[in-house]
Amino acid sequence: MFLLTTLCALFALLAVVPVYATTGVIVPLYQFPVTSANWAPLETALSTFPSLQFYVIINPNSGPGDADSQPDPAYQTNIQTLRTHSNALLVGYVLTGFGTRASADVLQDIQTYAGWDASYGVDGIFFDQTMAGFDAEYTSYSDAVRSTAWPGRATRYVCDHEPWENIGNSDYYALADRDTRDAAQTYAEFQQESPIPLPHPAQQSVIIHTFTGAGVSNQTLSSVVTSLKSSGFASTYITNLNISETDVYANFGSDFAEFVADVAA
Repeated sequence: MFLLTTLCALFALLAVVPVYATTGVIVPLYQFPVTSANWAPLETALSTFPSLQFYVIINPNSGPGDADSQPDPAYQTNIQTLRTHSNALLVGYVLTGFGTRASADVLQDIQTYAGWDASYGVDGIFFDQTMAGFDAEYTSYSDAVRSTAWPGRATRYVCDHEPWENIGNSDYYALADRDTRDAAQTYAEFQQESPIPLPHPAQQSVIIHTFTGAGVSNQTLSSVVTSLKSSGFASTYITNLNISETDVYANFGSDFAEFVADVAA
């Protein structure tokens, strides 16, 4: 499974997507809900901060699973719980393989997500491993998301992950509601990269993993979140899980509750 480490850009669909004045939370939810406890930190956060927008990436198996399948019953049950919260926008993960994956397979994944029952369905698609130079392919993918019938759901949200590219003048802004680029954002790398380029701060997000090391504390976390909010970023995600030790998106870090509270403050 490709590990998301990204700067994101956001165009909200004003007619169908709730929009909040403050920075929201983007959650790469790449963990199987073995029990409801696995996703409980997210569900608690959604309940605790109903005015805070969450963008949740659902990823059963580097995509939706088998063609035209329904998700595992555990996903069905736990997505239904997430969908009870109006501040949760759910998007399904689709791999594009840096433009090399067969278009038919990408389009099939879109159809599979769209075919999930409305009670546990997603609101759109997150395309991972996109690459500059494949505008025709990605245009066809985003068009497919919006033209596909999504039973019981009005939202057809499109999110692109564009690695290693300066997206300041990218055409992807015209293709998707959210454009992203890989930034390899450990906290150490974030410190080296700061200040982050701000071509469209209200349409960008910051994800930082491995938020550990000397001098890192709850106060440090609060300070970083405050800085991101002051810069006007659309959403962010920070976890103290260490990428050299674990899949940083397969669990919630011990700092998740504090992080969300800082974003909501």
